[in-house]
Amino acid sequence: MDPELARRLARLAKRLLMVVGIVLLLVGAGGLAAVRLYAGQGQPIPFSHRIHAGMKGISCLFCHSSADQSAHPGLPPVDKCLLCHNVIIPQFTPIQQIQQAKQQNRGIQWNRVNVVPDFVFFNHQIHVARGFDCSACHGNVKGMDRVAPSPRFTMGFCVNCHQANKASRDCYFCHR
Repeated sequence: MDPELARRLARLAKRLLMVVGIVLLLVGAGGLAAVRLYAGQGQPIPFSHRIHAGMKGISCLFCHSSADQSAHPGLPPVDKCLLCHNVIIPQFTPIQQIQQAKQQNRGIQWNRVNVVPDFVFFNHQIHVARGFDCSACHGNVKGMDRVAPSPRFTMGFCVNCHQANKASRDCYFCHR
């Protein structure tokens, strides 16, 4: 091989590895920041998915009502919580916080638990329309008192799922 071409390829490979390393570092740091945010602060009001989705059998779409209509699942407005909690345990301190939010005409500032990098496009609507159960990606949320970040949100998990379900694996499909 031409020595000049070999040097050029070596420099190109070195630059490529550096860029890949930086991307992995940023993605890893973002993921760790999201985990730290959740673990350190938790949610402003303790909410048990185990009780609501598991024991009471409330559908994910009842609270996350945009998931079948939008890329984003959405969060329930205070009024939706109070549909039940005006009657069910209204004196419970966390429920009183929801009642105060209603009286002050403000929402609850929930912390995002599962975060994908900004360069990843994910559309909940398409997945819900195709009949995927939320647990396929989010894990057994019905068994969680506090939702934890899903370790499944990796490129490999998504690519394998797309391959198994004969969905596009074209890069632009998820990276826009």
